[in-house]
Amino acid sequence: MIKAFLVRAVSDAARSAFPEAADAPFDVSEPSAGIAADLSTNAALVLAKRLSRQPAAIAEALASRLKKIEGFREVQAARNGFLNFTFTDAFLLRALEERLQDSGPEPRPDRPILIEFVSANPTGPLHIGHGRGAALGDSLARVYRRRGFKVETEYYVNDMGIQMKVLSESVRARHAGLRGEKAVFPENGYQGSYIEGIARDMLAQGRTDFDRYPREALLDLIRSDLESFGVKFDHWFAESDLHSSGKVEKALKDLAAKGAVKEKDGALWFSPSGEEGEAGEKDKDRVLKKSDGKCTYFASDIAYHADKLDRGYGKCLDIWGHDHHGYVPRVEGALAALGAPEGAVNILLYQLVSLKRGGKRVSMSTRSGEFVTLKEVLDEAGRDACRFFFAMRSPSSQLEFDVDLAKKQSNENPVYYVQYVHARVCSIFKEGEKRGILLDETGPLAAGEAAALEAEERRLLLKLGLFEDHLDSVLALSSPHVLTGYLMDLASRFHKFYDRQRVLDAQPERRRARLRILKAVRETVRMGLDLLGVSAPERM
Repeated sequence: MIKAFLVRAVSDAARSAFPEAADAPFDVSEPSAGIAADLSTNAALVLAKRLSRQPAAIAEALASRLKKIEGFREVQAARNGFLNFTFTDAFLLRALEERLQDSGPEPRPDRPILIEFVSANPTGPLHIGHGRGAALGDSLARVYRRRGFKVETEYYVNDMGIQMKVLSESVRARHAGLRGEKAVFPENGYQGSYIEGIARDMLAQGRTDFDRYPREALLDLIRSDLESFGVKFDHWFAESDLHSSGKVEKALKDLAAKGAVKEKDGALWFSPSGEEGEAGEKDKDRVLKKSDGKCTYFASDIAYHADKLDRGYGKCLDIWGHDHHGYVPRVEGALAALGAPEGAVNILLYQLVSLKRGGKRVSMSTRSGEFVTLKEVLDEAGRDACRFFFAMRSPSSQLEFDVDLAKKQSNENPVYYVQYVHARVCSIFKEGEKRGILLDETGPLAAGEAAALEAEERRLLLKLGLFEDHLDSVLALSSPHVLTGYLMDLASRFHKFYDRQRVLDAQPERRRARLRILKAVRETVRMGLDLLGVSAPERM
């Protein structure tokens, strides 16, 4: 982890030179084009603000200490206060060996993390928006595991409430119509063709359990679609279990004991202050139990999150669609009232997904049944393209899925561009075997071997050494777009290397070094794609 090495070195130098400003946070990044360096940091600028001194003077003081550290070929204090670093070839080659000798993550002693995502109501098939949430949650879980964390994933099934009732009535009405009976379709009923499909199945099987069969049929469909998408959950948690186990009533009693519940108009209300709420969302009064004695969805959600914490998770991450943004402060307010530790539950929202086909945006409406299902896009573009494209933007950015681009078998398609690197390296090794160049030739490089690296080799080695650092950034930002960006940049560097440098036809010592580098490229691309739920084909 090259970045981690540099952070430690700069931190140690800063503590030595300026102990009064120790532990100041700073950034390390790859410099912009035109700057002849491997990495840069703004540490001097950060320290300058704390010390009220000139950044250039602080940069010089840091540089004088950092130049003594083995691994740096050059440490330059720029006039703007940035520090620019160039590593020795030997350091980059050592980083290569560490990358290739990867023995997997070191287990962390932290309590397990629970990631809840998708959790779509079982009232219809998953659409492409759900696909984005599924890709986001599953990739984050994979990266957490790669970095040594214990992770469990969960799907929360809302199998109670008005929406489930509307589903039952919608299927019942279609069922009656198929029997030739006149039926009134419910207002705001579900219009999709899948409703009639469920009704036909029930008619063929002679079933009339409208409160059960539609829900189970749709849950089976959701599970199937998610498995086709490469997503499997550790737990499926039903809202109905919260009620049958008494956990909802327990949560209401716990809130009442905290003085956060009041009665008004025959109903039970959540009121953080015990009085009329203020203007802020967290302070607004919300109904927990209606006057007819039925609990609201909010009451179930409070109980669900309390149960998560009771199960002993160190961190809970909820991944919701952006349309739930107004619900976030309500949940946070309720958990705060229960005395949950701040930050125990984190809620990540992701923005809309639009579909572009034939150069035009496809209009969608879930309620009317005019939406593009996840399965439809999977069948058309394939899992790999869907998983990669859904991960290419941060959750806070809207995403346009260009299905025509996703289907292209060319370097215009980002996932093809990255996968082709893996396939190309595999073909190089296969060709090498045909020529009698055995894979054991790619064994560890001897000290000083291939010391004078070409520019394209250096750029590949630097990027390879930053892989784990980028995974840490994925977790810090809760977004796999960092990883897709990394893989596309690594692919770009590989293609430039391959266009300009020979591998199998190079001199033996140079060939050994390049085969070693390409082996690391192959393994890094394979692992990176796997963390995104994307395959790494050996032939394309």
